[in-house]
Amino acid sequence: MNDMHKIKRPLYAAMSAEIGKVVIGYDEIIALCIRGMLGDGHILLTSLPGLAKTTLANTLASSIHGAVYGRFQMLPDSQASDITGKMVFNQKSGEYIAVPGPIVGKNIFLVDEANRTGPKTNAAVLQPMQEKKVTIDGGPTFPCPELFFVIATRNPIEQEGTYDLPEAMIDRFMAEANMSYVSEENEMAIVRNTALRKGDSSKMVTPVITMEQILGDRIKINEMVQAMPDELVRYIVRLVRATRPQLKADFGKVKSKNSGVDFSQLVSTGASVRAQQNIAVCAAAVAFLNDRTNVTPDDVKFVARDILRARIGKSEKGFNRFNAEEFISALLDSVEIVGK
Repeated sequence: MNDMHKIKRPLYAAMSAEIGKVVIGYDEIIALCIRGMLGDGHILLTSLPGLAKTTLANTLASSIHGAVYGRFQMLPDSQASDITGKMVFNQKSGEYIAVPGPIVGKNIFLVDEANRTGPKTNAAVLQPMQEKKVTIDGGPTFPCPELFFVIATRNPIEQEGTYDLPEAMIDRFMAEANMSYVSEENEMAIVRNTALRKGDSSKMVTPVITMEQILGDRIKINEMVQAMPDELVRYIVRLVRATRPQLKADFGKVKSKNSGVDFSQLVSTGASVRAQQNIAVCAAAVAFLNDRTNVTPDDVKFVARDILRARIGKSEKGFNRFNAEEFISALLDSVEIVGK
């Protein structure tokens, strides 16, 4: 992890350390989830099976006093009502009553292997992610808790029985990151750590922070965004505008210094305004966790990759040739910080 962006705030450093007792070798992913939660966003993790994504979500909840954890495993035959809930006829009362689904009332909710089900089912998660409420069968609506954080996962290798995630759903996530294999030393630690676990590994985690403290710090981060100088906000806006091929003047500035790739034939769509908002909030969260009150261009560059990675659409020509990491590197090299 970049030393500039290690978590220095004591409460969140303690939170990261508690989660790290169980989720070994993923300090950057843990920090990303903490930033996402502080920014009132949600995180998409792309990873091979068996790399502790479920454990991460469960232990994250366990590090917060009173947080309620929930999980839903997406399957090809999953229905939206399996997540949100159903209206069931009560023979005694002669009325339909709402039976809430597993997402209702949860603070930390894991949508496991979201690409195993179709867009209609995934759409059931969009309303609570965006509107912080769950509507059951067009009937009663249940508000989400004020602290509501979704971690969704997708499996990148198994294609049979999987679907591409809808762009509208991907855009609801603050950031997307890849969970890869950890180092040999960390895998050795994981093997040894297995002997310490008795049943639910989240019981190894001690709650160190309250939901009220997290919600209070969200306000501080929003105030930091409001206080950003115009040139930094302009830089964030121009970064995102330069991802859009339709804005030829902005997009044309992106040049790869190493390979000379012409991205104009490889990119179909760029990032939305929501990406700009997420970069601003997430950069402020980085500064906050680093115990600073000012947001810097380096904070913006640090978070931009995870926020933009899944939002750049490939053209048909770019399907096998486009590399999002190379494009974002070229973007960060090409777009300058200017006052006007």
